[in-house]
Amino acid sequence: MGLLSSRTFRQIATGALTGIEEKRNDMRDRIDTYREKAVNKKNEIQKKYNAYYDEEKENINTFKTVATAAGDDYLPALNSFVGTDPSRLSIFDRMNANEIRTELDKYKDAAPTDTGFIQSRQERLKLKESELNQNLQDQVGLFKGTSTLFTRDIEDRGVKDIQAEAGTLESQRLKTDFTAGAGIGLKTSLKLSEVQNNFSIYDNYYMDKLDALGNKTGERMINPQFADNVAQIDKQADTLIDNGFGGNRTQAIAEIVEMMNNPSYRGDALQFLNNAVDGSPILLDTEEAFSDAIEKRNITLMENLIKDLENRNRPDEVKMYTDRLEQFKEDEANLSAETIKERALEGSTDTITGGIQVAKDKKEESDKLVDFQVDKPKFKKEYRDILPYREWSGLSEDKVKEIYDKLDKEKGVEKSKALTTEGLNESDAAFIDRLNTTLGLS
Repeated sequence: MGLLSSRTFRQIATGALTGIEEKRNDMRDRIDTYREKAVNKKNEIQKKYNAYYDEEKENINTFKTVATAAGDDYLPALNSFVGTDPSRLSIFDRMNANEIRTELDKYKDAAPTDTGFIQSRQERLKLKESELNQNLQDQVGLFKGTSTLFTRDIEDRGVKDIQAEAGTLESQRLKTDFTAGAGIGLKTSLKLSEVQNNFSIYDNYYMDKLDALGNKTGERMINPQFADNVAQIDKQADTLIDNGFGGNRTQAIAEIVEMMNNPSYRGDALQFLNNAVDGSPILLDTEEAFSDAIEKRNITLMENLIKDLENRNRPDEVKMYTDRLEQFKEDEANLSAETIKERALEGSTDTITGGIQVAKDKKEESDKLVDFQVDKPKFKKEYRDILPYREWSGLSEDKVKEIYDKLDKEKGVEKSKALTTEGLNESDAAFIDRLNTTLGLS
């Protein structure tokens, strides 16, 4: 085959270049088409987002309206009732504040929700925004992959132009900060007439005491039918006063009666049910009781006093008394066997071991008592200089075991391992336990 003439080659090259240029011009025209489609899609999606935002905003505003009427204390119940279904809020449309609270009282013991209603609506809005934005990006991406080798550069520029023109959704954020407040129409204090009326309700739980002939004795007694009511009111009224309520007992009782008969009552005095204030009677009483418990070595009482302060929301005092208790335990653990024996013989009760009181001047009486203590460790001659036989016989089994254990520890004696009761019946196991105790095994 012969070579193409220069003229023919120029004609072919010119034709090829013309074809390429036509394709590039066509690609430029298609950019405008895809840009217009993308912009139209963005406007369509933006309308959907705005409508969804308005709907969620209205849901949250409705929720806030109901919550404000009910009060902050009812927020957990309202969240439990509504859950993630805003349509349930419609039940409150024609209710006043008291009716709303009455309805929500049915749900006050419901398990709390993991996410509050307002937060859940904000999260749903974010998910919707993400979904619609993805739809928009899918439209923008339709232009990709439509080029050839000779139009790739135009496609790259076109994609950027379309993306810039279409952009992303113009999103908004819902206002999630919210405080319901005390509630509309909530009573926070009692008038004098209400105090008198409530105390009369309490007083009616009592009745006249009669003698054997049915005559009034002039005394009053609790009506057995209302004994539980009186006990509950008395206990909570005492708590108010102990925690620093400034009123008298009649006023404290009236507050409790109002709370029991009016679930929506939010009296300022009721804060003293769970919070003791500085200088309150309970703090003074606790100091005296704790010091007395240390003197009597009553660990159980000390622990109970600390637990009571936890219930009264006094973390500083809880820490202080806990530190004192731990120091007491450490001091007790370092007592010598001689000190433990002297305490026992003086008639004191050690709550660490639960030992019984045995005094020197009651040896004869205690000897009769310990004769029946079959679990009592046998007398150890090697320790008779610390615990002579006469003193050993007058002490309880628990106290003797404690002294011997302490002496073993002081002298570095390693105790044999106790016999196991695994697999034994109850009778045999009890025998092995007694034998372990007698032999001083543990």
